[in-house]
Amino acid sequence: MKLANKNRKILNEKCSIKLLDQKGDLILHECIKNNMIHGPCGSAYRRSPCMKDGKCSKFFPKKFQQTTIVDQDGYPIYRRRNNRNVIEKNGVMLDNHYVVPYKAKLLLKYKAHINVEWCNQSTYLSTSTRDMIG
Repeated sequence: MKLANKNRKILNEKCSIKLLDQKGDLILHECIKNNMIHGPCGSAYRRSPCMKDGKCSKFFPKKFQQTTIVDQDGYPIYRRRNNRNVIEKNGVMLDNHYVVPYKAKLLLKYKAHINVEWCNQSTYLSTSTRDMIG
């Protein structure tokens, strides 16, 4: 499904999916590392709770994606670039394949796992949620 550049820009501003290098915002980097990394799972850790029938039930690792698009069912596939930044978690090196979508402002404020994703059904968003991510 075609996504207008204006809408793509809005989605990219609301949802981030990237590991930062440690030379940038160290506090945000640590928040991402501690709260927004999925796994390890898959071949690196087959006994992870997310594993069902040999696959991650959350569909990680995600593929790299140059631009944000919307699939045929109306779900966003977020821009997820290979910026070569990695973190170590439980002895496994993980990159942007394993980053859960986040909003930096919320992540820095609450320092907790807050999965932020776009929903194409306006009835799912409450006023307070819209105010929080806006």
